[in-house]
Amino acid sequence: MAIFDELLSALHTSAELGTPYVEDSLARGAVRPVSLRVTTALAADAGACGRGDDGWFVAAGLPDSHTIAVLDDAVVPGNRSLLARLSFRSTQTGVAPGEHGLVELRLSRGTTEANVPARVLVDNGAFCVLDLNTGQTIAGSRSERVFEMVAGVTYTLSVLLFRKGVFARLESMDGGGVPGGRLDLTIPDRERFIPGLPGFGIHPNERAGGGALIVSDWFVAPVGPHRCKLGVIGDSLTAGPDGEPEEESYVHEVTRGLGQTHVLNTGSGGSTTTLDAARFAYEIAPFEPEVVWIEGGTNDIGMGVSAEAIFARMTEQAAAIDWGGQAVLSTVPPRTLPTERHYEQLLLLNELIRASGLPVVDRHRVVVDPGDPRHIAPVWSAPDGIHILRPGNALIAKEALAVIGKLIRPAADEGGNGHGAQ
Repeated sequence: MAIFDELLSALHTSAELGTPYVEDSLARGAVRPVSLRVTTALAADAGACGRGDDGWFVAAGLPDSHTIAVLDDAVVPGNRSLLARLSFRSTQTGVAPGEHGLVELRLSRGTTEANVPARVLVDNGAFCVLDLNTGQTIAGSRSERVFEMVAGVTYTLSVLLFRKGVFARLESMDGGGVPGGRLDLTIPDRERFIPGLPGFGIHPNERAGGGALIVSDWFVAPVGPHRCKLGVIGDSLTAGPDGEPEEESYVHEVTRGLGQTHVLNTGSGGSTTTLDAARFAYEIAPFEPEVVWIEGGTNDIGMGVSAEAIFARMTEQAAAIDWGGQAVLSTVPPRTLPTERHYEQLLLLNELIRASGLPVVDRHRVVVDPGDPRHIAPVWSAPDGIHILRPGNALIAKEALAVIGKLIRPAADEGGNGHGAQ
């Protein structure tokens, strides 16, 4: 069984569990139309680009017809554990077999060449994944055709982001030139995920005599194990060290230590507690974990947000646990900061967390330098003075297991397989 199928069989989407994110036919009569921010030279011409009877279309045979549509005015997901899918077909005429243009899914933004890629393309019969920032091909080939797109045939492009990996699939139910009806691309253990709004791109063949390239049934939803033991939300410290696989994160160690197979880690590089509070309803709540480990705060402190405001966003998440789960908070580890006030706010935040009355994983106490309490102990500290090296993460995992392990109900109390798929 392909890893794509293996993961889908073990995970649920938030939509399945009653919390849809994007479910848009992209047609004029869509039941759940989303707001889109469109970048195209054709935007002023309603006859050349926009919602049509069958979906979002871009007319062929026109110069500069490349159109990018991005979800607008919506909660930004962490882009770490998502399933995205869209269908597309061509009605273009007068083009050579296979040369029907480009369709792509965009699922994340990035800041460096090493960040997880976000552009999954079907380009004139080629199937590939590009680095978002550089355009470099990192899976598949943009020049080698692997199928011939046939006019009138509907194709489906699916992308699963999970466990620092990208799993992409192109398929057609009726053949349509796709060898075996299905093609897969896999990029395991990439770098961190960066929050960003999903989108899609369309570029029909400019040499076509008529017709259009049409995209429909756009679907995006967070994924995770339902009724699992542990779910975690936070920033890059939660996500785990860049350049290391998922298995090196302390969240992974704790999850596996609790006997849970699939990790519900929604830590995302650059996330803030304001963003975490907004995405909680999509990325944590639908999966109803028995324990929700609420982290974050590091980026907020660095941005000068007050301790009281950060703590309020953390407790807002705790208050949203309405399925009988238990909240656990984390203190913010020491970090390099620009001013005295920043250090004062970090200490105040940790005092508020420790006095919250909730169970606490005291990351600060575990990795602080006893001789210099403003910083992580050098043996545990990454060069940036913010992130934590693998041995320090192992200490945090040990501390967390001691705290969280006491909160997990014994299997005998669950009435059989009470947790469902993990």
